[in-house]
Amino acid sequence: MVDPVGDCPVDFLPDGISLTVPAGIHQLNPTLETVNAPRVWQDTEGDFLYEVQVKDFPRPQPESGANGNRSYVAAGIVAWQDEQNFLRWTRSASAEKNAVYLSCEQFENGKYVGGGYFRLKDQPIWLRVERRGDALRMSHSDDGTTWKQAIERRCTYQQPLKTGVFGLNVTEKDYEFQFTATYCLKEQP
Repeated sequence: MVDPVGDCPVDFLPDGISLTVPAGIHQLNPTLETVNAPRVWQDTEGDFLYEVQVKDFPRPQPESGANGNRSYVAAGIVAWQDEQNFLRWTRSASAEKNAVYLSCEQFENGKYVGGGYFRLKDQPIWLRVERRGDALRMSHSDDGTTWKQAIERRCTYQQPLKTGVFGLNVTEKDYEFQFTATYCLKEQP
């Protein structure tokens, strides 16, 4: 568990993880010079497949962004080299966009280098990040069985990586994110 601000309790439940992210700025974006969202992760080296179900959470209310930020929350998977180099694959919700969507954002040397956004029903979703060689493949599933690849990104990150779940909140309201069915298949050395 990494909690840079020190205010995000995590509960390990029989079927997963509950991560509470209080009101305020808990962001994971080096272009905004704020990389302080809480994370629960493990070392992954070589090829791997990481899956998790992200339970649904409420959309933020309009104009509820903390400190003048837009009203935005997200939870999902992070593949992390360091604070300047990582990829996040999330179930995201924005009041200003009045939308729930999947978001892939990749950062290298502190700069956004690409990703994508995909409309999503307002329901729980399974997310998957798979590393094969220099490729990261992001997929999603409505049922945890049938998967659809959404995007593939080239991965230049150094080994080993930290891979796991995180919650992001930049609103004036506390959020609880629940992750279940976490699964990590790692290449054996």
